[in-house]
Amino acid sequence: MSPMSLRLPGAQGQPLSFFWNGRRLDALSGDSVAEALLANGIRTLAWTRKSHRPMGLSGIYVNGVLARVDGVPNVRLDQCPVRDGMRVEMQNCWPSPRFDLLQLSRALPARWIQGGFEHTNLVPSGSRLFQHWERLLAFLAGVAKPASNRRQVAIPPATRMVTEVLVIGTGRSGCEAANAAAQQGKTVVLVTRDDRIGRAALNAGRPIPELDPRVQCLFGIEVFGAYREGELLVGAPLDTSRGAIAFAATQVILATGRRAAVPLVGGAWLPGVMDARTALALATERRIAPGLAVAVVGDDDAQDVANRLRALAVNVVLVGDVQRLRRIQGHDRVRSIHLQGNRRCDAVVFAGPTTFDDSLSFQGGAQGRLQLRTGADPFIRVGSASLDEQRLPPPYDASALLCPCFDVSAAEVDALLDQGIQDLEVIKRLTSCGMGPCQGQPCWHSLREFVAWRLGTTPERLSKPSLRPPRRAITVAQAAGLADVVEPLQ
Repeated sequence: MSPMSLRLPGAQGQPLSFFWNGRRLDALSGDSVAEALLANGIRTLAWTRKSHRPMGLSGIYVNGVLARVDGVPNVRLDQCPVRDGMRVEMQNCWPSPRFDLLQLSRALPARWIQGGFEHTNLVPSGSRLFQHWERLLAFLAGVAKPASNRRQVAIPPATRMVTEVLVIGTGRSGCEAANAAAQQGKTVVLVTRDDRIGRAALNAGRPIPELDPRVQCLFGIEVFGAYREGELLVGAPLDTSRGAIAFAATQVILATGRRAAVPLVGGAWLPGVMDARTALALATERRIAPGLAVAVVGDDDAQDVANRLRALAVNVVLVGDVQRLRRIQGHDRVRSIHLQGNRRCDAVVFAGPTTFDDSLSFQGGAQGRLQLRTGADPFIRVGSASLDEQRLPPPYDASALLCPCFDVSAAEVDALLDQGIQDLEVIKRLTSCGMGPCQGQPCWHSLREFVAWRLGTTPERLSKPSLRPPRRAITVAQAAGLADVVEPLQ
């Protein structure tokens, strides 16, 4: 593709250039690296762990946007702004990104590399042979090399914030909840990972209420964990040079909205597949189309998302019901979609069903000793976060990946169920499902839905794997800074 082939009219920013795998590319100031690569028509940014399937910017799987930036591994390209002259490289390939022999692992039979193969009895643990085996596995898995420029990193000092009301999420419901609390004379802190109020709602063309000036807003903060039965919450700035924040609040309100759930179909991991929130942000903020020919698949919201994308000059060629989706086809990226017949497209946008990320609720209320179970939710949910869970359509393809990062297929989980293994925590540990950088989201939701369908029950009757903090990334330096503001338990 020609440079900037997916850039839509009206894009703004100063011209920049950077290097991707040694190739010089153009970008605009304000782009993240992942956005700039997509604007240049580059979709594949990383590979899955065992079979080296391609992954890219999706808004769903973190593994798809991890790469090496100026010698530092495992940088999230969707959160890393482009800098003039920066060098970005794929990190899980050998001997080079342009000639990657590790892709030959895609030809291996799936049963050879199912969960547990790395602990073969042919290589006794503790032996010298085992050490060589571990190094080989790390190499084949594309484990990133250490940072090439080792330097001492300063520990950013953490802060402690005490407030009566902590609202997480700045959509319409979050702003309304914050305003209501402020009008009652309470101190209110509103926190979001975004750089502005109501980003997702505004990108979707929905208005948000004006915020009460008494509400204190914190931007670019990811609340990654709830501790001590929900009495302590901790957030980390996306800018890793800033220190973490420990929150103590009388009342915590979750207004985090919902995210698109991934249908259990083959090809849902392919580069070119993304959720509606990511697609709308690309087109609205950076004037980048998800693709040249886009299919929008979802529930009742699909038509609204398609209309919004079309208004932003995106070429939407199909709007379909997710219940009729059978497969997304392609080898290295999306080539077509099978939904009431085949239709060619190079991007698929999921616009429902959706699910609530209940990590913080679980962490604040979980109970148990040997295995944590869902307990009473100590937090208040508002807006779409308070809605009942939506069910996924039943799976149509045993090759569907429940966890793309670790290449865990529905067929692999099906084999464990045939052995009588039904506990999701046990299945997680046997397959490594959800144990990659996504930390279980959305993989454990997909796993729960699939097992429920297979057993003829409902997901609510199955205990989910333990959602332990930290839910999102925090650097070692940021964590170290918390020692001065968090009292250790005696």
